[in-house]
Amino acid sequence: MAASPFALRWLTLFAAGFLAFDGAALLGLGIWSGRTGLLVAGAVLFFSSGVVLLVWRQHLRRLDEIGEVRRELRDEAEELRRLLKS
Repeated sequence: MAASPFALRWLTLFAAGFLAFDGAALLGLGIWSGRTGLLVAGAVLFFSSGVVLLVWRQHLRRLDEIGEVRRELRDEAEELRRLLKS
C-alpha cells in the first residue's frame, strides 16, 4: 500500500522541522552553558534538517523522471501492440 504524496510531504516537513528545532535548542543550550559538545550536536542536527529537505527534493525529481520514462515505455508498448494488430 503506497502512502499519499500529501502525507509524505508532511512527514518530511515534520522530520526536518523536528531536527531543526532540536538543533536550535541544543545550539542555544550549548552557547548558554559553554559546552562544546552540545554546540557540535546542535549544529549537526540543525544542518541535517537541511540535508533532509535537499534529499527529499532530489527524491521528488527522481520520481518525476521515473514517471516520465514509464509514460514513454507505455506509449512505445501501445505503438508495438498497434503494429502487431495491423
